[in-house]
Amino acid sequence: MAIVQTGGAGNSQPAGKPRRRISGPQIAGIVAAVVVLAAAAVIALGRSQQAGAAGVGADAELAEAVPVRAEAARRGHLSVRTAYSGELVGEVADIAPQVSGLLVDVPARIGQRVAAGSVLAVIADIDIKNQLQEARGQLGVAEANRDKSAAELVGVEADYQRAMELYDQSLLSEQEQQQVTSQYATAKANLAASEAQVRQSAAREAQLAEAFANTRVRAPFNAVVADRYLDRGALVQPGTPILRLVEEAPLMVQFRVPERDLAAVRAGAPFDVSTEATGEHTFSGTVRRVAGEVRRNDRTVLVEGELTGTDDLLRPGMYADVSVSLRDLDDALIVPATALLERVAMDGTRSVGVLVPVDGLAEWRPLTVAGRSGEFSAVEGLLEAGDLVLTLGHRQLGNGAPIRVVNTADGPGGSSPVRAAEP
Repeated sequence: MAIVQTGGAGNSQPAGKPRRRISGPQIAGIVAAVVVLAAAAVIALGRSQQAGAAGVGADAELAEAVPVRAEAARRGHLSVRTAYSGELVGEVADIAPQVSGLLVDVPARIGQRVAAGSVLAVIADIDIKNQLQEARGQLGVAEANRDKSAAELVGVEADYQRAMELYDQSLLSEQEQQQVTSQYATAKANLAASEAQVRQSAAREAQLAEAFANTRVRAPFNAVVADRYLDRGALVQPGTPILRLVEEAPLMVQFRVPERDLAAVRAGAPFDVSTEATGEHTFSGTVRRVAGEVRRNDRTVLVEGELTGTDDLLRPGMYADVSVSLRDLDDALIVPATALLERVAMDGTRSVGVLVPVDGLAEWRPLTVAGRSGEFSAVEGLLEAGDLVLTLGHRQLGNGAPIRVVNTADGPGGSSPVRAAEP
């Protein structure tokens, strides 16, 4: 049997069997079906992409809205106050003796209140006491010599007067007259010397009396003992500190104010003082003195005020926060101080303002600050009472930023809008 091969090796078939062919109409039908399926796939893909894009856009818009908090501006009275850092000061003195010697007693103790004139320390006084007694004896001798010279002068002066009368009558020789005159001059000189000796002895006695009194070191004013440097048995010299005293008079506070505040911080201006030791308790005071010079390195002026009240916890040297009332503003537009922002333009100019929520966006409103007091500020500008101002979460936002205002009561995750009361 013979095998007939036609075409390639992959197209072999038994001889004698007819080959099947696809007609034209069938080919056209297949092509049309493929086109329809492709069009349906393209339409479905487009709809899916549109739906996905819409969903992503909504999520992105929701994610970009920054949650912030806001409070309403209001009108009212504002006492403009400013705070300065200060220090409590008082009359402080290191007490030292004026004489040298052995310290035999120091009755004053740390923290003890001492009255002016009370004895704080005692220095051995035996040597000075003996010298004082000797000086008093010398003074007595000098006074006796003075009295003797004075009596002698009286007799010599009488002789001199009679001699001069006789001399005028030519009843006394010139030699006798000169002799009487010389005696009179000598008597006056002796009296003058005696008086000088009395003065010298008196000065010596007074000096030793003062030195003897200085062996008792006394308090110069009513005070509290702040420190004790020496105990009895120590040898001291003039100027050697023994104790440190702090005057019990009303404490003073010193603080520095910028030169721009000098118009308000003048003598007589009231202020309040608080310290860490006294907590929330404050003490009032009055400005007493303002320095006559502006310090060049920081453009501030030293101010000193006196506290009208005191407390056992207050001590000189403590740091103090001083709050001074500068002025009062009536019917002022008041916003929280946290709402104020400072912006710098491209040209370097600075402006202060707030961000206001408008239709889900933050809108910049430039303002002028009329005064500050603690947590609030008085402002002027494009803002009305009742307008909301952003107070939290707005520091890094710019004009037109999408925001979502939330209530404080709702917490950070809240979404209830805050509505301002009608002005």
